[in-house]
Amino acid sequence: MQFNIGSFILGFMVMVAGLLLARFYKWVADNFGSGAASYSRYKMVGMVTSVVGLLMMFNLHTIILDLIGNAFFGGVRR
Repeated sequence: MQFNIGSFILGFMVMVAGLLLARFYKWVADNFGSGAASYSRYKMVGMVTSVVGLLMMFNLHTIILDLIGNAFFGGVRR
């Protein structure tokens, strides 16, 4: 596995978007969701997005996608 600057930048942007969603989840839920009923859902989505962005930054998402791909379509190794 080798470092990729494009993957790092894209992962950083995804992580920042997730952190902003986790920070301003009440405003987003009030304006785009169903208000107070969906506060925890928006906060959770923001945190999951941040973790996915962190995995993308360090190019670890390819390992996870390979594992999922091999689980469904066995023997598809590079």
